[in-house]
Amino acid sequence: MGNSPSDSPVPFGESEALRLAQLQTARAMAERRVSADGRDGADAAQATDFDRSKWSLLPSGFKPHAWQLSCLERWLPQGRGTVKVATGGGKTKFALLAAQELQRSRVADLRLVIVVPTVPLLYQWRDELLEGEIAADEIGLLGGGSATPDLSSARVVIAVINSARDRLPKLVADAGWSSRMLLVVDECHRANAAQAQRIFDTKPAFALGLSATPEQELDDDQLPPDEAYAQSPVGQALGPIIFEFSLRESVAAGLVTPFEIWHIGVPLDGGETIEHQRLSDQIAELRQPLQAMYRKARSSQHFIAWCQTQAAKGGGAANDATQFIGLANLRKRLLYRAKSRVAATVAVLRQGLADADGRAIVFHESIDDTELIYGDAIAAGLPAVLEHSQLPGSVRDENINLFRRGVARVIVSAKSLIEGFNVPSADLGVIAASTGSPRQRIQSLGRMLRRKASGRTARIVVLYVKDSEDESIYERADWASIVGAERNRYFEWAAGKCVGDDWLSGLVEVERAPRSYRPPSHEVDVAQLELDAPYPGQVNGVEIRIDQQANARDEASAIVPLTQQQIAAVLERNELRRARVTPAGHLIVRVDRGDASEPDWRFIGTVAAAGESASVDAVRLKIKQAGGRRQIAHEGERGSRVMRYALSSEFGASPEADRTRRELLEWIAREETTQGVQVRELLWDHGNRYWIEIGGARIAFPGGGSKLEFKEQ
Repeated sequence: MGNSPSDSPVPFGESEALRLAQLQTARAMAERRVSADGRDGADAAQATDFDRSKWSLLPSGFKPHAWQLSCLERWLPQGRGTVKVATGGGKTKFALLAAQELQRSRVADLRLVIVVPTVPLLYQWRDELLEGEIAADEIGLLGGGSATPDLSSARVVIAVINSARDRLPKLVADAGWSSRMLLVVDECHRANAAQAQRIFDTKPAFALGLSATPEQELDDDQLPPDEAYAQSPVGQALGPIIFEFSLRESVAAGLVTPFEIWHIGVPLDGGETIEHQRLSDQIAELRQPLQAMYRKARSSQHFIAWCQTQAAKGGGAANDATQFIGLANLRKRLLYRAKSRVAATVAVLRQGLADADGRAIVFHESIDDTELIYGDAIAAGLPAVLEHSQLPGSVRDENINLFRRGVARVIVSAKSLIEGFNVPSADLGVIAASTGSPRQRIQSLGRMLRRKASGRTARIVVLYVKDSEDESIYERADWASIVGAERNRYFEWAAGKCVGDDWLSGLVEVERAPRSYRPPSHEVDVAQLELDAPYPGQVNGVEIRIDQQANARDEASAIVPLTQQQIAAVLERNELRRARVTPAGHLIVRVDRGDASEPDWRFIGTVAAAGESASVDAVRLKIKQAGGRRQIAHEGERGSRVMRYALSSEFGASPEADRTRRELLEWIAREETTQGVQVRELLWDHGNRYWIEIGGARIAFPGGGSKLEFKEQ
């Protein structure tokens, strides 16, 4: 069905099409003349005028910032390491400074390879290099449609990581570069994927990693982020984090424009709230058994990655894992598409563009939802363009160009502007939706905080859905530390406060973030905590339950070595007999405080993280009262409703099996009297060894016994 003229917000007829063609033709002709008369001549002059024996990779008159000189002093002696610098702080210039000084002081015949995540970054690095004094014919490009570079004449190669992983190791080996090569990996956190790590097969003599946030951000990381990075394949290849220059330090040094951040909590409507609760209940129901299997598997993968692997390969966990991932994606999409999120974005843009010279950048995670926001922005009459990876290259180029020129004053982006596009600074940035990772939000901020000639203050608006998973960003990122407490303001939107159609009139400023920041458990100094003190750290970790024999067990039923005092503390404070061991080995328990706005977790000691027990793979037999007497029962496989009981001689058991059954029950009764507990579980190794576990201790049945015989009764 064709579109009528009224279907499109901007009419586009034959005259407009002709004018556009004329403009495109004129631009192509001008670009061809510039290419023929300008760049080629400049390159030819460079090829003959520059002193190739001494690199000058930085523009004439460049003066390093204080942090760049301090960082150079740390990096240059060892020639490897990762530099953690907020976007806009000058990490590209630092990399060129490091390469220049390495060539001048240590390796006269240096070769430089720069690996970047995107094609736009490839050309940005090339342009940065051409501002210095290096001949264009000495720079080779790999990726982005470029021909394979000739390493016999090139001294620098800039490569997109997807091309580098497949072709760079052989190119470097054939040219014999490794022993004199510096490998620079920009946005090095993007090299974590197994395929991307093949770039390190180049075996460079020197290495430098660059990123605003190089560490992986995993909820269950067992190590501090810096240590985890140092032990990761990327950290091993590039070197540990040797220097950090934060966004807050960048602001203090005057490298980025003054700014403030508005955090705005928006609600779900009635129908969205009901659907969100339904999905959350189903996700919680599936998560518990999956996490138990995940703990038992002792996988090195993150939990979500493990679920994806199980779903792909099939097996016992495949169905639950597939459902879990699907439901989680549905819930995420529901939050992304919340009606109030779209309304808030458009309202903030309309206010922000009241200044005739103002520009705005919108960030989102989803292409479909980016297009939804873009459509509403166009319908509201805003001069907006769209940017995402599924648009044709010519359209993307034109839209970005229109924004650079100020013809378009809003650019709505799905992910791609977070890293990789050198767009002009904006006065307003709207993070309409983002992952729970502080990395994405920090990268987004950096896109907008480049120094402005006008000196105007920028505003960043962070939207989140109230009373949902969106709020976890405030537990996991200390915004006061990242940018300074004075730059953060917090709002909630209330429909009853709105005046007419003015959406922003419904904003109510609140004193603090929706959740308190909690540092990772490895950053909590428990030496400063008293027992039963509120626990200030993140509360992720291994779930612990206390069974009826006073054993502490994890989700895989492995024994966790708690003391009797710790077990008593858990039972006293949590009626569900539950606790948690954090990755740092802190034992914490949740205390019900009734109407408290946030859960109350208390510190009750330290313990080694839950480990694998010898009993995990044993047969777990139940001690039950049935038929007027105590019996030993076998429930069979998990989820089976078939109950089988150990046979006595009157039901056909062998004399040996019947004697073992009677002796086991008599022994259990004695231990119950001695230990003061009721035993409900007997463990068996499939042979002649039986034991019980009480208070974390393993008590063996003396002398062993015969194999029990079972039958349904």
